[in-house]
Amino acid sequence: MMWMVGGALVLLIARFLWMGYFHRVNAMSRQAELMNWVEIGRMSNPNGGKDILLARDERGSRIDWRTGEVWLINPKVADPFEDYLAVERWLTLSVLSAEKNTDAASAKPADAATTPDAVAEPVIDPMPAFQQKVDDCLARADGGQELLDTKQAFEAGSEAYLDASTDLSRAAIDSALSPMMVATFHISAFAALSDAAGIDRLDRAAASLRAAAKQIRASAE
Repeated sequence: MMWMVGGALVLLIARFLWMGYFHRVNAMSRQAELMNWVEIGRMSNPNGGKDILLARDERGSRIDWRTGEVWLINPKVADPFEDYLAVERWLTLSVLSAEKNTDAASAKPADAATTPDAVAEPVIDPMPAFQQKVDDCLARADGGQELLDTKQAFEAGSEAYLDASTDLSRAAIDSALSPMMVATFHISAFAALSDAAGIDRLDRAAASLRAAAKQIRASAE
């Protein structure tokens, strides 16, 4: 009889721990915290429970207590997002699209006349300076030194991650994307590693950066 009671208690404790840590809503809340979203309150869910409200700068989001889906409420988006990684990509690409439209509107026609004896300026590779700016952005974020150490350790320990990081920066330079946005993609890659271990962590992080570079190029076409 006692073993049955003990077994029931173990199951109850295991369920409590699962609800407290592995439940999708709590997983989304931890993911949001890694990306500097701050919980600002709760609101009633029509189907029961209370949704979590979060903010970052002027942005607002909500985690549905019943489904764990993420909703953007500022700016307001009609459809939910699977997680905060998807939110970050949507926000980044929205900013990129707005910057491209602004640049196109303010661009002036180039002067067709050229000086016959003009000497071409030497071409300077922008990659090192851009990568340094990305590192500076990571260092200024919450937990910045840890984020920067993680990025540098991944780049030193994985050729695939280094190649993906370089390709992401190259795509960002070609599309006039800011170093801060690239730093955000690195943070998103780190946040996706909670259920990965060993070398698989590096492969997953590299895949996340490659996907980000692909999205940037697709949005620029």
